[in-house]
Amino acid sequence: MVNQDELTGTGDSEWAREIPRKKLSTPYTLKDKLSWLKNNLIGPSKKFKNLTPFIPQKSTLNEITPKCRLGFLGDIMKMNKKDLQIDPAIKSFFQDVDFLVGNFEGTISKAKKVFMMQEHSEGILSSLETLFPPLKFVLSCANNHSGDFGWSEFNKSYQKLKDRGFRVIGRRDEPSILLNNSVNITSCTNWSNQPNTPYIGYLDQATAFFNPKAECNILYPHWGYEMQLYPNPKQIEFGNELLNKWDLIMGHHSHVPQPISSYEVNQSNKLLAYGLGDFCTGLMLKKYQNGIVVKLDLGPSKTGHWQVGTVQWKFTRVRKIDKNLMEVKLEDACEYFK
Repeated sequence: MVNQDELTGTGDSEWAREIPRKKLSTPYTLKDKLSWLKNNLIGPSKKFKNLTPFIPQKSTLNEITPKCRLGFLGDIMKMNKKDLQIDPAIKSFFQDVDFLVGNFEGTISKAKKVFMMQEHSEGILSSLETLFPPLKFVLSCANNHSGDFGWSEFNKSYQKLKDRGFRVIGRRDEPSILLNNSVNITSCTNWSNQPNTPYIGYLDQATAFFNPKAECNILYPHWGYEMQLYPNPKQIEFGNELLNKWDLIMGHHSHVPQPISSYEVNQSNKLLAYGLGDFCTGLMLKKYQNGIVVKLDLGPSKTGHWQVGTVQWKFTRVRKIDKNLMEVKLEDACEYFK
């Protein structure tokens, strides 16, 4: 485990520096690239589908006294110069949560590009502001595309999110946030498309940011594999190991929905959401247009230890309205799981 003092600092820290970027933005080995290409050509993989069932769309995992309600959504992807419209039903779904959490995939930048980068325009922030108040909206910036434009552009984008009022995590010196002095959320990634991107939080460092003073510790990892509808056995095993320490895991990166599952750990039913898919995207490819939204209650059980109580989740889908506008809507089902 790394020393926490080595991870924190200011803009003058050794890790806050420019590092040469490769022209192709991808984190994968040749074998993984071929698997990614195959799934993009023929559709998302359903391998290992019998290993991880979904919990019902409304479930009570533990009997608790609710103290905090959180909402989560999938990857916030670039819109490719299109505007984003959010279905009122999604706003209604989240209207009673205390905080909303999402993965901000990419960088607000007009700098020199690399192939397969994720560049956002500031317009996406205006769309997100219509969904939920920024002061209660947590955006994570630790993902595989964080290094696409280098340190300076990443940090400028990170600061723009803050300037608009959003709560931002994922930079190496700000990997976590403590909400209501009780719920700690730690953002981290298992992937980086650019080698040596030292200014974001990584999954193998996450234990350093577990907050023993918090009532509940949530791990928010960018992990797993793209275009795979189900986690493989190694990820399932790893996730269960992490649940021995963390109270729940809410994952992202897959770009397609993955199971919302529950496991009994230390006499508690713990939630493990493997991947919430894409909340929004400007891509016209249907395989990238599916996601999941989740909200859940947290609070003490009879033993006094905070646990997950009621969980509600729904599928989402992005659709084209016209050449300049995309809309994300709630869906009762997803074609991949029928």
